[in-house]
Amino acid sequence: MAFTALAPLVAIALSAQVPAGKEVMVLSHIPGKLGPVRFTHSDHATRYRRPDGTQIRCKDCHHTLAAEEPGEPLPDMRCTLCHVPLGQPEKEYGGKPARSLAGLKPDGAIDLRSVLFHDQCRGCHVKIPAETLNLGTCKVCHPAGLKPDAIHGRYDAKPSGG
Repeated sequence: MAFTALAPLVAIALSAQVPAGKEVMVLSHIPGKLGPVRFTHSDHATRYRRPDGTQIRCKDCHHTLAAEEPGEPLPDMRCTLCHVPLGQPEKEYGGKPARSLAGLKPDGAIDLRSVLFHDQCRGCHVKIPAETLNLGTCKVCHPAGLKPDAIHGRYDAKPSGG
C-alpha cells in the first residue's frame, strides 16, 4: 500500500528534467488572431502521458535527439533551430528536409493546414481517447476558441483586443 502511494513521486523523479525557465513556454512564432499558445512543458514531462499511457519522453517532441533523453550538457532543442520562420522555404538539417513553421497562401495569409505545431502537437492530442481526456479540440491550445473570423480570412491579422 505504501508503494502505491509513492508511485507517482517515483515516476516524477524518474522523468526528464525540464530546464529552468522552460517549465511554461509561450509559443508565439506564428502571428494571428488566435494569439500565442501557452505550453506547459513541465506537465508534459511529468504528469501527462502518451496515448498508450506510457510516459512522454523528450524525443517524442524533440524528434532530432539521438536518444530518448537529451543528456548532459543539454543541447539546444528549439524548433526554430531547424525549422525556418513563417513563409520561408524549408531547409535541410542532417540531410533531411526541415519544413517551415508554417506556409503562406498566395495572398500572404498563413495557411492553417501548414502549421507545423498542428502536425506535431495535435497529431498526438487526437490519439488520446476522448473518454480519458478530450484533447482533440482546438480549445486545448487556443483557450479563447476559434471564432469564425479566425478560421476564415487572413490568419496573419492582428489578434483581437491587442
